[in-house]
Amino acid sequence: MNVILNHKKKVLALGVTIVGARYLCSRSTRKCGVDFPRDTVILHTWPRMKFIPQMDPFSLKVETYLRANDIPYKLDEESKNGPKGDSCIPWIEYNDKRLADHDVITKYLSSTLNKDMNEHLSMVEKEKATEIQKWLENRTYWVTYHTRWYVYWDDMLVNLFECPTYVNNLIRRPARLYQKIITKKHGIDGKSDDEVNAMLVEDLRKFSDILGEKDFVMGNHISEVDCIAFSIISQIRWCWPKESPGHQLLTGGEMQNVMDYLGQNKKLILVRLGGAYEVCQV
Repeated sequence: MNVILNHKKKVLALGVTIVGARYLCSRSTRKCGVDFPRDTVILHTWPRMKFIPQMDPFSLKVETYLRANDIPYKLDEESKNGPKGDSCIPWIEYNDKRLADHDVITKYLSSTLNKDMNEHLSMVEKEKATEIQKWLENRTYWVTYHTRWYVYWDDMLVNLFECPTYVNNLIRRPARLYQKIITKKHGIDGKSDDEVNAMLVEDLRKFSDILGEKDFVMGNHISEVDCIAFSIISQIRWCWPKESPGHQLLTGGEMQNVMDYLGQNKKLILVRLGGAYEVCQV
């Protein structure tokens, strides 16, 4: 009996030791200048994708911001937990700072590095740019999220992620239900697939009207709103299935101004990525 108890204690102690070691490793502090270079942003995000650098628009927004401002950065694609130990993509390390949330990140870097992408805008134009950015992030993003992860779940999982069909069959129902719960509070609850696709078409037409014949959203010079605009609209251009009404509208010739906008931004900002866009026809 004592032998059994002693054996159980040893197993328990071993388990505690392993858990404790993993906890300490996960909480270990990375040193700037040792684990990563000083004055270089470490962007923690998802791995590169087949058709586009980032499937997460907010990660692509931060990366676009970094490239537009010539800020040195490196990617960490291991998706380690963020500053508070939570999973929060994207997040960054910069010197001794660890920051999450795309807005917090861009505001901090703008202040710290004196990078103001909106300095050429008037106060009225800045207010307009903020209004457009909020619309894109709070409405268009969630419409695209729902169409991607609910309406076109099968296409995304099988064609983009090359997930085996039998795995998709196992996870499809609970995964799509979870996605629907997420988008419930963003004005999509109870809407049919056709209605959500119509919302996306409506947003694309609105963005086309906002853009007009300008090179960028707010004129002939890039501003911060272009980072999120490019990051969201480019997903529809390069990742959406051909049968999607949004993709058909965007690539069918009616929105050449938006197509030119995407092509120009791709060349201006992401030309050095290599590979991710080479399989796409622009």
